[in-house]
Amino acid sequence: MLLLSVAVANSADAINPRRHGAGAKSSTPKKPQGNPASSTGPFTTVVVDPGHGGHDLGGIPENIIPEKDVALDVAIRVEKHLEAAGLRVVMTRSDDTFISLGERVRIANAERDAIFLSIHFNSALRPEARGVEVYYGSPTGAPLAQLIQEKLLTVTVNPDDRRVKRGPFWVLRQTKCPAVLAECGFLTNCEDAEFALDESSREKLAEQIVAAVLEYHQRLQSGN
Repeated sequence: MLLLSVAVANSADAINPRRHGAGAKSSTPKKPQGNPASSTGPFTTVVVDPGHGGHDLGGIPENIIPEKDVALDVAIRVEKHLEAAGLRVVMTRSDDTFISLGERVRIANAERDAIFLSIHFNSALRPEARGVEVYYGSPTGAPLAQLIQEKLLTVTVNPDDRRVKRGPFWVLRQTKCPAVLAECGFLTNCEDAEFALDESSREKLAEQIVAAVLEYHQRLQSGN
């Protein structure tokens, strides 16, 4: 069971620029498992990227709980459901290990017929800031980002739509395949953090992300 260390809360409102910015190289880089998937459909592989890890807790000091833990937990649940649906999954990390942004991009770009899905939780300078938002890199990722946003809004405690946005983040700009980054709530907001701490809530987040990926896959197969 995931153990989450709880810190003292205060808070923050725009994404902290360093959260998805440059970082030191990982001492134990993760390699893609197996060979690049062959082309049998619109995409056969999902590169799942749990944000942060190791010494990089994610977010800002005002986070109520560490981002790296809940991001990994949701990502592992996404991996399980995607594999059960028949898709190949490559994880950029599967444990509490620091992986550099460059290595995350390298893992994604080593795959054929893939999409890139980075899972994060948000932070802000205002404790009132809350809700989910999804970013995409190139326009090819926008339809998937919109689907994920719509699905997440059905399960989160805050129904306000923060909308889909084109993101400047390194892992989105440098990844060659369709790439999205999902922010699953603000860990500087008491209600969003309480939601993230709940195991059943993290399962709901994972299920809705997977539902969006599978719907996107089906749309591509049908040519829509």
